[in-house]
Amino acid sequence: MKKLLLPLAAILLLALAVPAAFSEAELGIGLSPGTVANPPDPNNVDPILNFHVGWSYSILYLSWDAYAMPDYWVYNNTTYVDPSSGYTVQGYLVPGFLNMFDIGVKILLKPFLLYAEAGPNMLYLRGGTDYGRVGVNARFGAGLKFGFWGINLSGTQIFASTDDLNAAIHQAIHGNWSDLTQGMVPTLNFVIYF
Repeated sequence: MKKLLLPLAAILLLALAVPAAFSEAELGIGLSPGTVANPPDPNNVDPILNFHVGWSYSILYLSWDAYAMPDYWVYNNTTYVDPSSGYTVQGYLVPGFLNMFDIGVKILLKPFLLYAEAGPNMLYLRGGTDYGRVGVNARFGAGLKFGFWGINLSGTQIFASTDDLNAAIHQAIHGNWSDLTQGMVPTLNFVIYF
């Protein structure tokens, strides 16, 4: 039995090392223009800060991004028209964090990289409450990687629900891409790779 432990331990260490050789973790910070309100508010142009954590294995890409959204953006995106009554339900006028949990692909052709991902998003409001609705988002990006650091530009489209995303895809199939591209939030990201 003892003779078997050393080869098994070597195989286990090799199995653990192989994925590490093909995987990479990343931490980053990004800035988006403050004019992302819909409609744009010329009085609120402060940049929006974004925090990023990512992990890639081969071409599989997982990420979590948290945008520090200002109160006017939260208000505009939580105000809606009730479909049953037709009344406008006022949103929350507080800042919040828009958290995006995405999965996708990342292709690295050194020094260039391209990625596309999609996933759910959740809005957490100041005071520790969450908005209670899960939205979806899609992100496309391109950038440059220089050893342990990189810079990229991404565009993120945020949808309040999967129904909104399905409607936008349906419109794109029929030639109208505006629902998929209009209102896309650009972000300049600075990333450190591990």
